[in-house]
Amino acid sequence: MNATQAVRIGCLHAHHSNIPYVEEALASERMERLHFVDPGLIHRLTGGETGIAEAAAKVKEQLAWIKGSGVDAILVTCTNYIALLDTIPAETGLAGGSVPVVPIDEPWFDEVLEQGGEAVLAFTNAATVEGTMGRLRKYAAARGVPLKAEAAVAGHCFPLLLQGRAEAYHEEVETFLRDLVRNRSGNVVVTQLSMTEAARRAEKSLGVELIQPVRALQRKLRRIFAGMP
Repeated sequence: MNATQAVRIGCLHAHHSNIPYVEEALASERMERLHFVDPGLIHRLTGGETGIAEAAAKVKEQLAWIKGSGVDAILVTCTNYIALLDTIPAETGLAGGSVPVVPIDEPWFDEVLEQGGEAVLAFTNAATVEGTMGRLRKYAAARGVPLKAEAAVAGHCFPLLLQGRAEAYHEEVETFLRDLVRNRSGNVVVTQLSMTEAARRAEKSLGVELIQPVRALQRKLRRIFAGMP
């Protein structure tokens, strides 16, 4: 890659509120971001096995569409979407291949394992817990790292975000995170991009640093592109 050539990254989101956080994380003159948003998939996932199958087919279709947009990589920001990636056969070339698909959770998975594997994973969307915890366990086992992680869910918060009440959501999540830091052992991990603003507020008020997707992604991308000509 020469100095004038930009990396084009396609970003697949379940909610438009994730876009500003990704824009910040990928802020670089050498990175062009294309954003694709489909909030309807979250509702499909509540439809049992039929809904999950339909959602998986839709994610496969979206990845093919994004891949055809001339991107160099695809970033998937929704933990529900990420869980569906395992259902896409590798031979389709959509879950990897010439255009890599980067799940946003893997950079912070690495940070959890680097810090000993003991953590409390904070969620507001209960539907993402099973998939994320399962992926983390498999990720740790594949690397031979002991994992002592538990989930903590503030399920009353997520509806606020879906209702467009962003400030109320940030306030409730900040309180939730502050309580976790004070009352739980191990690293507190912010698992969803939508929790980023609340995590920043909690860090500032408590003087701590939480493991969170945006910061972990920034660090990983710096490493990836550091040796790029």
